[in-house]
Formats: sequence, structure tokens, C-alpha cells
Amino acid sequence: MRKILVLILLVALFNISPLVATSLSINREGDDGLQDAPWPMFSHDIRHTGRSEYDTSGNTGTERWRYETTSAMSESSPCIDRDGTIYVGSSDYKLWAFNHDGTLKWIFKTDGRISSSPALGEDGTIYVGSNDGKLYAIYQNGTMHWKVSLGGGWVFSSPVIGSEGIIYACSVIGSNLCAVYPNGSKKWEFKTSGWIYSSPAIDDEGTIYIGSHDHNLYAIYPNGTEKWRYKSREEIKSAPAIGDDGTIYVGSWDDYLYAINPDGTKRWQFDTGGSIDSSPAIGKDGTVYIGSYNGKLYAINPDGTGKWFFDTGSSIYSSSSIGGDGTIFITSWNSRIFAINPDGTEKWRYNIGEDGHISSSPAIGTDGTIYFGSICSRVEGFYGYLHAIGGGINIVEPRKGYLYIAYREIGPTRSGDTILIGRTICKVSSFLEENVDKVEFYLDDQLIETVYETPFAIMLDETAFWKHTILAKAYYTDGSTPTDQMNVIIFNI
Repeated sequence: MRKILVLILLVALFNISPLVATSLSINREGDDGLQDAPWPMFSHDIRHTGRSEYDTSGNTGTERWRYETTSAMSESSPCIDRDGTIYVGSSDYKLWAFNHDGTLKWIFKTDGRISSSPALGEDGTIYVGSNDGKLYAIYQNGTMHWKVSLGGGWVFSSPVIGSEGIIYACSVIGSNLCAVYPNGSKKWEFKTSGWIYSSPAIDDEGTIYIGSHDHNLYAIYPNGTEKWRYKSREEIKSAPAIGDDGTIYVGSWDDYLYAINPDGTKRWQFDTGGSIDSSPAIGKDGTVYIGSYNGKLYAINPDGTGKWFFDTGSSIYSSSSIGGDGTIFITSWNSRIFAINPDGTEKWRYNIGEDGHISSSPAIGTDGTIYFGSICSRVEGFYGYLHAIGGGINIVEPRKGYLYIAYREIGPTRSGDTILIGRTICKVSSFLEENVDKVEFYLDDQLIETVYETPFAIMLDETAFWKHTILAKAYYTDGSTPTDQMNVIIFNI
């Protein structure tokens, strides 16, 4: 009788179907903007801050896994959905979906090379451009929803998703920025006078910013009309990033990083000493990070003065990513990824192999794992990898946003809450498990159980009702103690 009352309460509070115990179709509805996910698009968010909320301090710079493909993954940058699935494009026309553990989930084939980075809609739809000149919308199961031509030439830039689910994407030769409804029909097109490699960013007012090979940074109203343009001295391939105060930052092939006011006037410019493909990332304190062809990553104060630079030893084509703890991650063409402390000192570096090259930008997962693609060469030709560089710990069961009844996974909840009815298995995945002495499990800061050997899992059967926090803490032999936590709603009375 008690379980029946709990189910009735859940139906009333969370709009869960009474048939939930036998159905797996409790999906979120609607397509209103970008998905709330660990890394839902290129440079993380619609302002291209490159800034994650997740702590990366436990990342020790060791490769967790790599997945080999028969083609390059050097241009497309990964995105990560709310379930931990990683999506990335490749030069053999494919969009790949990988599980968190590096196993292949599915492959979707377009009619052209994929240099674009995917973006995730709130309903789970994956949007990606292809060099066949089309923008694709792909369901979570890897089947096509629709595709639409963007007006000529290949699609190099990465889409961004604005309010009401409008997707903004660009074609190179067509020189078009297109606004596309979630059903695949076009809302409008805006044409520049040069090729577009840059990816659009959107500010809090809905203004869209895009660079062009005609040397201009454009500001475009949500209705598709021009607001203003700012002209640099060379092509703009860099994607703009937008600060908390509305300042727009963008790099140019004229070697300068520009800071542009929201009204289109220049605030300052900073000489990096090399052409810029890299897109700026913006730290919590307003520091701007930008890479240059001269191999240096620059940290620039909000007033335009230099803070420090870090020399990677090779050209930088990728964009920085910033962990929740302030660590900056950057890849360089000479096969390396670097973790850099906020003061500009090196934390660690990882070399994927001297035959490798990297222009893919890092994406950050919930456990602090870093994902990026690469291109490598063999005698028989080129091939590619998706890399996972990690450390730390991750709660893998229960899954975030799912309903469990008597430790059985039922399906995702409409509300996005993690709901546990009855006792539940709690399991963690830890990086380099052989180096873990023990894992502690907490419920609301109270130690429940300590596990000293794999699998690191417990049966959570504490008497609890309503909102609680599960926390797992790993103790590594090197003295590090990474944690992961999950907010849950428990009905176990």
C-alpha cells in the first residue's frame, strides 16, 4: 500500500505516466534552445565562453581510452550530451556517437566531410553541418530527422541554437548565415561578401555575431537584418566570444585579437604576433584566452593588457576550454594537449604520438575528462582518433535524469530529476582503478559505506524522503581525492 501511495505522489508531482514501470518513453518534450548538458556545442555555450562548470582538478593527464577510425577527426570538436554520449565528426563524411566508456554507439553518414562541430537541442536532436553544403538534424538514435541546404559550398562552421530552438549555421562559399526553424525550414538568410568559416555566437539580447573572410565582424538582429559591422585588416576565421558585460572578442588573420563594444566600436586590440584561427575563451574573472599560429596561448586582461603567454611549441588552430577550477586546456598541432594553471604555469601535458596532429578543441565531461579528436599518419594513409584524457571519478549509476524503482532503471523523467524509489545500486567509475585505495559513499555528507576493491558499488538502502545528495570520493595512491556528486529525489520509507 505504501508503494502505491508513493507512485500516486510521483504522478502528481512529476507528471510521470502510471505506465512508467513498463515504458521507456518518458522523454523530455519540446525543442526550446540548447540542451542543458556538460558540453552541448562548440566552445560550450551560445556566447562561446569555453567555460565548463565541472571541476577538472582531478584530471591527471593520462589517456583513459582512444577510439581509432579510418579517417581524420582533426577539425570537428566533440560535444557531450546530458547522458554522457560524445558526438564528433570526421573527414569520411560520418558523425560518430560514443558512450562514456569509449564504445561505439552509432554512426551517421552524410554526403560530405564533417569539419563542423555538433550542437545539441533541448529535445536531444543533434545538429551538424557537412561539406555537402547541408545542415543535418539527427535523432538521438542516429537516424535522420531532416537536412537543409545552406546556400552553396561546404559547411565548416558549427551551428548554435538560440531561443525557440532556432538554429544558426553558415555556408563557406555561399557566404550565408542561415536561421533555420526546428522543423528544418529556413527563417531567413544573411549574406556577407566573403567565405564564412567562423561560427556564430549569440548575446543575451539575441544578437548574432559572425566573422567573414571579407574582414568583417557582423552583428545581426534576430530578424536577420544587419545591426553593424566592424572591419579588421584581414580575414576573420575565428568564432567570436561574448563576455559577461557584452564585449565581443574575435581574432583575425591580421594577428590581432579585437575587443568590440556592443555598439560596434572598438574597445582595444591585442597583437599576438601570428594569425588567429583560434576562438577566444573567457574565464570567470574576465581573462580572455586566445591561441595563435606562433604557437603561443595568450592570457589577456579585460582591459586589453597582456597577463602571460604559454608557448606550446607549435601552431594553435584549436580553441581553449576552461575547467570549473580554472584550469585551461589547449591542443597544439604538434600532437600535444596542455593543461595550464590560471597563473600560466604548466600543470601537465600529454603527447598522443609524434605522428599525430590536433586542431580539434577540447570538450569537458562531468568527471573532468577531456575529449578531442586528432589526425595521424601511417604509411598506408591517414587515420584518426577520439581521445579521452582523464582522471577522477564519475557516478555512473544511477544515471542523471532517470527514474529507478527497486534498483531497476525505468527511463528518463520528464522533469529531468533523478528519482529513486526503494533501494538503489550506486556505482562509480574511477580512472585507473588499480591506483584507487578506496571509495567512500556519502548521503548528505554522512558516510554510508567504504569500498576497498572493484567494482566500486553499494546498495543504497537508507531511509530517505525527498531531495538528497549522493557523493562518492576516491582515494588515489598519489594522494589525490577526486569526488563526484549527484542530486537525487529519494522515496525509500
